[in-house]
Parts: sequence; structure tokens; C-alpha cells
Amino acid sequence: MPRQTTGVHQSLLAGVRRLLGRFRSTARRLRRPQVVGRWYRGLSYVWHLLVWSRIAAGRAGALPIELPAGMRHRKGIDLPPPRLEAAGNPARIADARALTDGFAEVYALLFANLQRADLLSSTRHAIPGPAFRGVYLWDSAFIARIWAWWDPAVAAEVLNAVVELRDGDRLQHVVTEFHESPYTQPPLIAWSLALLARQLPDTDAERLASRQLDALCAYQRWLDAHRRLGDGLYAWAHPYESGVENAPRFSNTDESVLRATGSIAAVDFSSYVVLQLEALAALAARIGRDEAAAGFSARAAWLRRRIDTRLWDDRDGLYYDRDATGSPVRMATIASLMPLWAGVPDARRAHLLVQRIMAPDGFGTLMPLPSVARGAPQFEPDMWRGPVWLNTAYGVIEGLRRYGYAREAAELGWRLCIGVYRVFHEERRIYEFYDPDAHHTRALRRKRGNRWKALTLGAGPQKDFVGWTGLANNLLLEVVLGLCPDRAGTALEPRLPADAAGLRLTLTLPHPELRLELHVLDAERIEGRISRAERSAEFSVGNGRRIDLDAVLDAADTGTTPCASAT
Repeated sequence: MPRQTTGVHQSLLAGVRRLLGRFRSTARRLRRPQVVGRWYRGLSYVWHLLVWSRIAAGRAGALPIELPAGMRHRKGIDLPPPRLEAAGNPARIADARALTDGFAEVYALLFANLQRADLLSSTRHAIPGPAFRGVYLWDSAFIARIWAWWDPAVAAEVLNAVVELRDGDRLQHVVTEFHESPYTQPPLIAWSLALLARQLPDTDAERLASRQLDALCAYQRWLDAHRRLGDGLYAWAHPYESGVENAPRFSNTDESVLRATGSIAAVDFSSYVVLQLEALAALAARIGRDEAAAGFSARAAWLRRRIDTRLWDDRDGLYYDRDATGSPVRMATIASLMPLWAGVPDARRAHLLVQRIMAPDGFGTLMPLPSVARGAPQFEPDMWRGPVWLNTAYGVIEGLRRYGYAREAAELGWRLCIGVYRVFHEERRIYEFYDPDAHHTRALRRKRGNRWKALTLGAGPQKDFVGWTGLANNLLLEVVLGLCPDRAGTALEPRLPADAAGLRLTLTLPHPELRLELHVLDAERIEGRISRAERSAEFSVGNGRRIDLDAVLDAADTGTTPCASAT
């Protein structure tokens, strides 16, 4: 009987979801006239932004950092979150506490923002923060990367929700219960899915790829038909589609003036499409579609060359958008660095980009990788006009690693994650964006002069926003500690800064299941212990050297000594 009841309940939910989907589609058509659209947006935001976001933020702020098992089970989470315990000498004790608490708060908020299957989605899905009550495209791509270290099954469902809620072949910018966007967003779902597949057993990875590949291929065809320009590059239909809507390349601070973007070859959009094509090639190859994989790889290579030829500006040593006349849009924003993530530049041009990335008047600020170069005349501490956003910063750091700049990537990764943790230590909040010049948020603004945004979202960065700020934990795990889990095992390649000397870190990971204890002796030497199941072993590794943790355990069983390799 309970099974029959559950089946009836699920059928009813599915029927209601279909009705809501039709309502959203109808509402989108009805609100096309500008006046009706404004009223619709106003009414729909009243509840979600003025009322519910305040309630939810208060609940998230009261959520215990240590999540009890009973609370986790209500959302189908059996494993505890990754856990970091940091200790250090008296001179480092504040950072040790910041590391411990900030790392834990990311996962507490990640859990708080996870939604169970409901009228919107048939699977669990994620909201980026209390004020954003919907499934967002690129937010979900990054949220899945954060979940992958805790529960890959949740990561897969977060990505699936975006695909499930597509409009025809278009992945939508955002979908709520009663509203859907007419736009798309940075196409990063395939990128996130391909990375997730690398962490799964072969059968699970193949099942994941088989389930989503056709829809993602159709989405690429939709982009080609609706967003590709005559020269093969891609253009945003509207600034909001880019995710960086009040960047100086698109608008003024308060968005009272928005640039027409439909004919502008966008350097970030074109770079994201390269990442999508690479991911589609990897997913197709995983399930034996070799011809399709080769086609996607060839298209990615062609688009890289096109970006490099059309969008590189030799005078400034940066990539820029190009307007309809072919003139560069000379604004040094974080978008200028996205080709590094996509593998576009040759070694010389990559080196020029790295110089700008590390320069204090470029992107090498206290909290690095601001959304506008620090020395640019357009810089101001307002959203995408200067503050640091962890999602685009993460992409640039991935680009540094792609080109072999591991030391620079780790330096910037440490400054980003410790900055997020220090701000949390002082203000007890995880924020949407950060000040590149300070470890506080007092100077930050959100679209200053835009009264509607001030009313609905407040005058500063959103609080309890883990949509991509949670990537601070990924930067610590993947870039600073150099943990690399895949089906073959787990490797460690630490690159901790000199000022981390004396820190003792104890890291417990549910996926892969292990406990890692690290003692940073000085700038060169790290001692550690790995424990997994009933096995444990000690090791020593030089900063910047790679060691296979599974080999460490195997060597302990056989009485041999594992070797660390330089990279």
C-alpha cells in the first residue's frame, strides 16, 4: 500500500509540474508587452525577494555549521560533508579558526540551499542563495562542482534539473515555479557534467553521459542557430544573458542604459562555447560516439583559432569583444581572461595574460581577479564593475593550471579562499561578491542608483550566497592542496604559501573516503598521514611535488617507500 500511495503521489506531482510548465510558457508570452512585463516581474519578486529571501536568510544564518545526520537525511544525504580542522602557532591562530569555520559554513549553506524534488523539478535542485528562488543555469554548473566533493549524486541531480527545465532545446537562464526567462546563460552545464563524470565509476559515468548528451548536443545546435554571428563567434542576446549584466562593457552602474549586445562578438561567450564543445567531445567519447567526439573536438579547435585571430588585441595584450564594425571594446574586464580557460592563446600570449593577472594594477589585487582590472578607469566597487566573483576567478585559475602556471594558480587560489574565510570570520556571512582591496564588504555596492534593485536585493552583496562562492573550498582542495580524485585513485600536490608555515590541517573527505593530516613545516616541507578504512600511513612531500596517496598506503603494506614527483 505505501508503494502504491507513493506512486500516486509522484503521478500527481508530475501532472502539476506539467501544468506549471504550461503556465510559465503562457505567462512568458502574455508578458511580452513591456508594461505587462514590468507588473509581472514586480508582483513575482515581492514574495521571493522582499519576504521569502529575508525569512530564508535568517533560517540559513541560524543553521548549525555541524549538520546532524537527521537533518541531512531529510534531503537524502547520507554522507557527512567534507570537514577541515585547522590549528597553528599563536601567530596563525586567527587564520586557523577562519579556515575551519569558513570551510564548514560553505557546506552548511550548500545544504540549506539544496531543494528537494518539488513542483518545480522532479529531482533535487539548487538555488544559489535565499533571494534567488529558482534554477539558474551557470550557478547550477558551479554548485555541482562544489557538491562533487561531498555527494556526486546530488551534483548530477543539480545539473539534471537545468536540462529537465529546458525550453525546447534552449537551456534557460532561470526557471521558478511561475516564471521562466526568455534568455539563456553561460553554457557551462556540459563542462561541469564532464568533470563530474571523471570522478565516477565507469558505469555511472556512462549512464550520466548517455542520459544528458543528446539534450546538450541539441542545446549547442540551438546556440549555433540563435547566438552565432556570421564570423563564427557568439553574441549575447541581452546583457542579462551574460550573467555579468552591469559590467562596463554592457551598461552603466545602475543599468539605466543597456548596450545592444546582439551584434557584439563576446569573448567570454565564445570561450564558454569552446569549453562546452570540449566537454561534449569527452562525453561522446565516453559512450563510444567517436565520430561525434572528433567533430566536437575539431569545432573547438576551429573556434579557438577564431577567437585568437579576431579578438586578440596586441596593443593591450588582452582579448576584447568586437562590435559590429570590428572595433575592439577596450575594457579590461575579467572576460578578457576567459580565453585562457578555454586554451585559446599560444605560449607568448598566455604569458602576457599571466603578467596582467599577477600585476597589482591589473588583476593581482589583495583578493585577486577582480571583475574589472584594478587600474582601469571603469573600476568601481559595484558588482561586475570591480568586485571579485569566485566563479569567474575560478575559471581564470583553471586557465593558469591548463597552461602550467601551477605556482601562480596556487598563490591566487590561496588568497581567494583565505579571503573568503577571513571575511566570514569577521562578518559571519558568505557573500555573493568580495572587495578586491579589503577583507570586509563595507565598501561594496549593488548597482548603485538602481532603486528597484536596492529594494528587492539590498544595496550590497547578497548574504548566504553559496552559488559559486562555495568554490573557495574547491580552490583550497583542488588548487592549494592539489587533491585530484578520479577512478584511478587520489593524488596530492600541495602548493601552500610560505605564510602557511606552522599550520596543521586535518581533512576528512566522504568522496573519496579518506582522512588526511598535514603539517606545514616550512615553505618547502610538508609531513602527512593518510587514513582510509583500516589502513593508514605517514608520508613526507615537498611543496609543489606530487604524491600518489594510494601508493602511500600500498607502500606501507609492503614496507617500501613511495616517491614524490616534481611537477
